Amino acid sequence: MSLIKHKKVELTELFYDLVYVYTISQLTSIIHHVHHGFVTPYAFFTFVIALIIFINSWMVQTVFTNRFGQNSLTNILFMFAQMLCLLIASTAVTEEWSKSFVPFILPMAFISLILLVQYIVEYFKAEAEADRGLIRQYFYILGIRSLTLLVSIFLPYQLGLIVAVAGVLLTWILPGVLTNPKQGYVSEDVRAINFPHLIERLSLLVIITFGEMIIGIAPYFSTERLSVASFLIFIIVTNLFMIYIVEIDHMIEVNQEGVTGNGAIYCHYPILLGLSLITVSLSFLGDQTADNLFSVSLLYLGIGILMVGVLAHQPYNKRSHQFTAGLYWMAFGLPLAGFLISSLMLQFSLALIVIAFLVTLVMMMSIISFHLKRL
Repeated sequence: MSLIKHKKVELTELFYDLVYVYTISQLTSIIHHVHHGFVTPYAFFTFVIALIIFINSWMVQTVFTNRFGQNSLTNILFMFAQMLCLLIASTAVTEEWSKSFVPFILPMAFISLILLVQYIVEYFKAEAEADRGLIRQYFYILGIRSLTLLVSIFLPYQLGLIVAVAGVLLTWILPGVLTNPKQGYVSEDVRAINFPHLIERLSLLVIITFGEMIIGIAPYFSTERLSVASFLIFIIVTNLFMIYIVEIDHMIEVNQEGVTGNGAIYCHYPILLGLSLITVSLSFLGDQTADNLFSVSLLYLGIGILMVGVLAHQPYNKRSHQFTAGLYWMAFGLPLAGFLISSLMLQFSLALIVIAFLVTLVMMMSIISFHLKRL
């Protein structure tokens, strides 16, 4: 297998990512408020849909930059325009979506249109017919999304919400259907994803999300709240970070040709969702207004979803690092055991944190041990 030239991550791409620091913060704030000890199902629905549409817009731009982006002035201006729309839309995100539906959906529709125009410009610049064929697929994806989002604005709220959600979900799965014709591989004449660049971009987005988690646990380190629990919660975060990094930075074979990268992209949705749930749950464990059973359920649900995303990367792993049945049992058995034990000790907040610390520590050590034994 020939070595793939690593495409440089440009500073403009990192600047583009900065707006997602605020975006992710706004999204997690939706499920950061409890009513009678719980987060409402409607808040969860709003959070998940907003997460999909925000992150999917990031993914489409990242795939474009990966395949066709040359850090040109035109592409940079397109990214800046998206950043403006993202700031408007993320500010409009609230639990009461009925009051902020149009201020949220309209900027996201403009982002879809901007992405569509970006692909149209590249279509006329492309010389290879195979590249044009690939770009045409995004005409369908972004065209449908732009149309459904714009139409939803002019409909009554309930109907508009259905149309918008249907459009988002449809165009969310379409890239996997249209651009993945041969089990994740593309023909030689189609410009393939630069896989090392894609993995680096995805990992940088996850690191931003971990940054939001650090911000979320920062109140534990105030002089009034500093305690043993503060340090345990920080170690929980570092354990989860190491689990992700060991898989992404050490087990994956980035030197792969012809892959679409769709699998890695879709795997990162549960990773980002899981981390967001964990961020909120860790803050709830020290909040007397939140129900402890709900907080614990949210924490281990987040860990489970995170592990689904991490372990789903196995097809991209090195041959020496194919996961064993024992690793799967560990990855999902330990969080389940942690949840069951915690449910018996709900009145002891420190005990809940200690259990989460031990569960994530053993998981982290198991993942590292698995990797080291196969070097």
